[in-house]
Amino acid sequence: MAAITQQRIGDAQRELIPVGEDQLISFKADTDMWTPWHYHPEIDILLVLKNTGHHITGDFIGDIRPGTLLVNGSNVPHAFHPHEPAEDDPENPAMLVLQFSPTTLSNAFLGGMEMERIRSFVAATDRSFEIMGETRATAEKLIRVMVHQSDAQRVAQFILVLDALATAPEADRIPLVSEIYAPSLKQENVGRIERVKSWVVMNLENEFNLEDAAKLVGMSAKSFSRFFRKNTGMSFIPFVNELRVGLACRLLMQTDSSVAEVCYASGFRNLSNFNRQFRDRKAISPREFRAQFRG
Repeated sequence: MAAITQQRIGDAQRELIPVGEDQLISFKADTDMWTPWHYHPEIDILLVLKNTGHHITGDFIGDIRPGTLLVNGSNVPHAFHPHEPAEDDPENPAMLVLQFSPTTLSNAFLGGMEMERIRSFVAATDRSFEIMGETRATAEKLIRVMVHQSDAQRVAQFILVLDALATAPEADRIPLVSEIYAPSLKQENVGRIERVKSWVVMNLENEFNLEDAAKLVGMSAKSFSRFFRKNTGMSFIPFVNELRVGLACRLLMQTDSSVAEVCYASGFRNLSNFNRQFRDRKAISPREFRAQFRG
């Protein structure tokens, strides 16, 4: 398969994927995790191999770990943020990536009656999914085999992957993006969101507010608040708190710091607020989370 290339557009990176009328799929073992906020018309099937961290998919923020399997819909902006930088080791890639154009696929072979379930699944991917349960395990095995296959074998294997996803029970296919999410894909807006997102990730442990983020992109606080929600589907402060809770989870798992120390190290300035924000997102307290992890 042809290599995937990237093109910088302002502050954002548009991923250019060579899946045209003469190519059904693109497959690669990627040594990197694509951290910039980006989008593309192709659909992704993404299998995480070795990193932990979080992903931002449309207006959803979720955890990643080895074995996480995501289906990202056409033109749904997304980004990965591993806790540790991915090593550039071709023998030990960070993720396996399957990408295909729904238009090309439809023209090629999705029109037949044999493909009705797969066609319906592809049409539903605008919500994006995390794949769970037995379906995840089955699809992972199928995708891992593709590393050693020829191009023709990969196409046949790809149909098996789509069939596994299309026939999955509803409980194994968790929608991520809300039904009302409508991203703005203007290059200028994508660039601004990427600038803010990267700045937030780099400064989670520090104290900042809405006004600081607004200044970063030359807006008033009120205008920025509307702009951020319109373009991400999330309000700015809940977005920051979600990422800070993710950082706190890592600190609780990987250090012996007290809950109070973790609170301040992840950017919260009030212990009771930290406990409330953590419980709202994880349904347990920070102390219970650590005990559960170590147990």
